[in-house]
Amino acid sequence: MTVVVGVIGLLWQTAACSSAGTSNDPSGVRPSVASSSVPPVPSGDVPGPLPWGARTLTGVVERSGECTMLLVGGRRWALTGPEAAALSPGAKVTVRGNLTTRPAGCGDRDLAQTVAVTRVETA
Repeated sequence: MTVVVGVIGLLWQTAACSSAGTSNDPSGVRPSVASSSVPPVPSGDVPGPLPWGARTLTGVVERSGECTMLLVGGRRWALTGPEAAALSPGAKVTVRGNLTTRPAGCGDRDLAQTVAVTRVETA
């Protein structure tokens, strides 16, 4: 109920603002409201709320030194945690977890982001 009342109030306020006053711009063109662009989502990547939301990723496990990664489409994601450490390179899996900071072992690699893995399923 609170959400509905809030949305109605926002719509009313937007309508009131858009009809009030004239533009100082001589061309009569009003600037549009900027919206954040959302990058395309690669196959197997289901985004959550940013910046620290939950993620579900499906891809192939890779390992290089101390860095465990998941190849999803053309992007690599760093994986952390005990669940990630137990993964075998070459395995196709679905992992679930939350975004976290990049582990030191993954250094300067070109990685999308890092997921602290909490659950793994064979894909």
